[in-house]
Amino acid sequence: MTIDDETLKLYVEESLEHLADIENDLLAIEEAGADIDEELVNKVFRAAHSIKGGAGFMGLKNIKELSHKMENILGMIREREMVPNPEIINILLLASDALRDLLSNVSGSNDIDISEHIEALITLTTSPLPDKEKEDGSRMVDISFPEGKAEFTVAEYDISNARKEGKFIYLVDYDLIHDVSDFKFQMTN
Repeated sequence: MTIDDETLKLYVEESLEHLADIENDLLAIEEAGADIDEELVNKVFRAAHSIKGGAGFMGLKNIKELSHKMENILGMIREREMVPNPEIINILLLASDALRDLLSNVSGSNDIDISEHIEALITLTTSPLPDKEKEDGSRMVDISFPEGKAEFTVAEYDISNARKEGKFIYLVDYDLIHDVSDFKFQMTN
């Protein structure tokens, strides 16, 4: 799929606006500490989710991955599994800065090393967990079709959390010309 320059420009502008709000809101979340304002955390979560969703649509893998890891932390704060202390907020702010850098060089963003930020965010999500679950948090698994064609690589921890929330992963492979057109033809006859 080809994304036109105007669509990409709008995505970057919107994402930068989200980041400006995220940074201010993260500081307010830190100030509240254990007295978590769920509405504010949800606002930041939705902003990160929006950045992630657009990045996935645009094929911006690093932006998608980094915003997804931020989303995981925000989800844990929202569920009161984590208290937003200065260390946690600092890591989220550093990740926000990295997102801004990626968005400033969106065309080369997939080639920029973000491993330091990803590892810091994963460490936050796994630090309160037993050693076995920590291993799952840093272990990446391929989601693939039965014939072995890998489509996604995801942290095992993310899969485990999704399952706890009753979510499933579905891979669908279809050919628009053969599968959909033939099905439509069969339905009309």
